Amino acid sequence: MKFKNLSSSVSVKTKTIILVLFVIITLSVIFFSIRYIDIKNFAKANQQMELKKVTHVYNEILKRVRKFYTTRGYANINSYGIKKAFEKKDIKALHDLSLPRWKIITKENRYLTTFAFYDNNGKLLTYFGQKAQLKLPYIKGKKFPYDGFWYGEGKFFYHTVSEARDKNSNIIGYVVFVIDPRYFLSQIRKLIDMDAYIYYDGYGQNLIFSLHGNDYVKKLIKNKKLSNFKEIKFKKRDYLTYIIKGRGINKKNDFKIIFFQDISNWRMILNKAILQGVIGIILFIIVTAVVINYGFDIILRQLDEVNTKLVNSQKELQKLNKNLQIRVEKEIKERLKKEREVNEKERILLHQSKLASMGEMIGNIAHQWRQPLTELSLILISMELHSERNNLTKEKFKLKIQEANEAIAFMSKTIDDFRNFFVSNLIEKIKKLIIASLKNNNIKLDIEIKDDFTLNGYPNEMAQAVLNIIVNAKDVIVQRGIRNGKIHVKTFTENSNKIILISDNAGGIKVIPIDKIFEPYFSTKHAKSGIGIGLYMTKTIIEKNNNGKLEVKNEDKGAVFTIIF
Repeated sequence: MKFKNLSSSVSVKTKTIILVLFVIITLSVIFFSIRYIDIKNFAKANQQMELKKVTHVYNEILKRVRKFYTTRGYANINSYGIKKAFEKKDIKALHDLSLPRWKIITKENRYLTTFAFYDNNGKLLTYFGQKAQLKLPYIKGKKFPYDGFWYGEGKFFYHTVSEARDKNSNIIGYVVFVIDPRYFLSQIRKLIDMDAYIYYDGYGQNLIFSLHGNDYVKKLIKNKKLSNFKEIKFKKRDYLTYIIKGRGINKKNDFKIIFFQDISNWRMILNKAILQGVIGIILFIIVTAVVINYGFDIILRQLDEVNTKLVNSQKELQKLNKNLQIRVEKEIKERLKKEREVNEKERILLHQSKLASMGEMIGNIAHQWRQPLTELSLILISMELHSERNNLTKEKFKLKIQEANEAIAFMSKTIDDFRNFFVSNLIEKIKKLIIASLKNNNIKLDIEIKDDFTLNGYPNEMAQAVLNIIVNAKDVIVQRGIRNGKIHVKTFTENSNKIILISDNAGGIKVIPIDKIFEPYFSTKHAKSGIGIGLYMTKTIIEKNNNGKLEVKNEDKGAVFTIIF
């Protein structure tokens, strides 16, 4: 009987353990399935965001390059003697007058291949750098200035075209900058630290541009084996591809830009997280099985003790049965009564023991469950953080930490600097800096704040720009010995424009054309007094950095500088 009860208990124990483990495994599978779907959806959304990001970065780079080089083109056209050389088709003058500018701009961008000049019919006049196309295509029907990628004479490059016009607004020539497509790849790497390839297959060509090409990747590109969000592996690293369409000057010149995001670290962290999660669940299942087994062992021992007591009681009862019938019956009744009490107590004790054991088991399960769940939560949080922040290659890890710190410091400073400020505060700040010098030279500074408006930009840069104009006016007044020197600063709004007017009574600017004063290294002062970059930097700060406009003209008493926003 004892063996039978134990056998039955062992069977219940086994079934219970199997049932609990089945429930745990089922819940774990459900949990991991849900997390897998969440991770997959998150990864898909993140990939879409990354595609939008690289598209935005490329468009911003293209916009910046277009604006910079078309502006440079017009700056060259408006330089001294250039329009006249265009009208006369004076190739030597064009070459000689533009050579200093070529020397400057080639130092700024090593991917600038050609600086070329064409007449009004698109025929090449002269050029600097690599040989230019003999005939400038795509000029008919174009709105100037224009830019774009196009293939010609065996080359695929980016071009900007700025037109030169005479007094009657007739086109007399064109200035063209030609840039190697790898310049855009270098800017992409600089901004978002991604390797990218430019692929052009128009006119029967298969041209691939890259900073550091990989033969395996080039083969995939040529065979058109790549698509958006495709994972590939080379050089023992995992990469995710993003492809955007680059627009050429027309459809035949369209091309593709393929970005490669290094996801090796993210993949390693994800695999590690999954492995840790699986190990955690296995350990949890083992601990749960041990706890349940231990609880059933306690219950079985208690059942064995109860069975032993019952057997002993039965033996004693058999001895008493040998007495007289009455005594036996009496004893039997008393024994039965006591036995019922004992059985009831034992039943209660057994029930309490079961409850205690179940409570302990549940408590142990809860205790052991809580920690793995916490660890899993921490792992998931860590995974999310690393997937967003840690995308650097292993080889560049130390370098990228330094670059990240510099970028953070730069952004912090930019945030502090980039704010709205009142023009009156700006001028008051300038006044404090210059007033002592003006008084020493008997120069009066009049400030007329007709409209106190706000400016959006960099206060320190704007202060430096306005200060340069005032200092130049002061120097001219002192140099020319003007008595009762006067500088007038006026702010007002006109036709939705915010205007700062700075005038003096120094007799005007004696330079023809007057805009020549904004050219770099041009100065009317003695060599010891200046190097000719003050007004050039002023114009750059106002127009390039703050989207404003700086104009100058001569009036009866002197020069008038107008800053317009």
